[in-house]
Amino acid sequence: MRNFCPRVSLLLLAGALFVSGSAQNQTAPQAPPTPAELKVPAGFTVSVFAADVTGGRLMAVSPDGVLFVARQPKGDVVALPDRDKDGKADKMEIVASGLTRPHSLAFHQGWLYIATNPSVVRVKYANGKVEGSPEKIIDLPVSTTPHWTRTIGFGRDGKLYVAIGSSCNSCEEDDARRTTIMQYNADGTGGRPYAKGLRNAIGFDWDTNGVMWADDMGQDRIGEEKPADEINRIEDGKHYGWPYFIDNNQPNPDLKDAKGSLKLEQATPPALALQPHASPIDLRFYKGNKFPAAYRNAMFVALHGSSPTARKERIPGSVVRVIFKNGKPTGVEDFVTGWMKDGQVLGRPAGLITGADGALYISDDNKGFIYRVAYGK
Repeated sequence: MRNFCPRVSLLLLAGALFVSGSAQNQTAPQAPPTPAELKVPAGFTVSVFAADVTGGRLMAVSPDGVLFVARQPKGDVVALPDRDKDGKADKMEIVASGLTRPHSLAFHQGWLYIATNPSVVRVKYANGKVEGSPEKIIDLPVSTTPHWTRTIGFGRDGKLYVAIGSSCNSCEEDDARRTTIMQYNADGTGGRPYAKGLRNAIGFDWDTNGVMWADDMGQDRIGEEKPADEINRIEDGKHYGWPYFIDNNQPNPDLKDAKGSLKLEQATPPALALQPHASPIDLRFYKGNKFPAAYRNAMFVALHGSSPTARKERIPGSVVRVIFKNGKPTGVEDFVTGWMKDGQVLGRPAGLITGADGALYISDDNKGFIYRVAYGK
């Protein structure tokens, strides 16, 4: 400790009083987040796989079975190995950093692909390790709000698909890449719009028949019960209506002074309407064999829950299973609930992925947990 002379004792006393007074106005350190008491169907269990994964968004499983998570506010990608297979991550290892808003990941032919804002980058992945530094292969439209996420995935055709949301709540876009799912070659060349008219299709995946499905967020400021969020059956060359149509191909009342137009017969209506402002983030098919037969190959959707401004009474986050009949989605049922209690948000599910162990993993970008849902013990 430094020694002070008597002449400055009064100054020190005044300074101490000032610091003491300031400390009273400072926010006390917050306790670590507590996991939510989540509920799952009978026979299933849910546990915490990892904590402190701050802002974890979408995930991918490496060829050697390790769970990788993109962390948006941290600007990095982390690996969460479970070498002893006890259902808990052994450690959290940062494998890529210095990224701008990384949101989703994909492994393909020896590369780890990372969707950021403003680009898609890739880095070599071999022998269970990331090698070298990420290289940019695709420039993307830049967004800070409202729709900054960029989601990537590889289809059976080996093509890279990139979902790019709108730059606004309700408008026509000048950049033709927005409100689309774009298709690229694996090296980033040959980009073209694969599907259009999707306001913010954050989650997409392919079913066992190779059909692409995507969720989509409806716009705000029309009302608490309008318009519906959506699930769409995605087909090459189709337009899904936005911004000209909302809900089941109803004209958008909030679109002013439109320069372009879209005929009703040119707009593909949603395959399934979801609750307005439920905010679907990730959409994935369960691809393991550990769940009961009714859940295998099932579509799951992570609902982020409504924002504080969208509804007076907030919709809690949840993970739902989409029910199909004769190949068409007919409704949803709760699969994981409990992210809100007495009006308090206890987490917000964001990403979904089937792990190498056959469990379903869920990222919570609000409290920083990765949850593991397994069947049986």
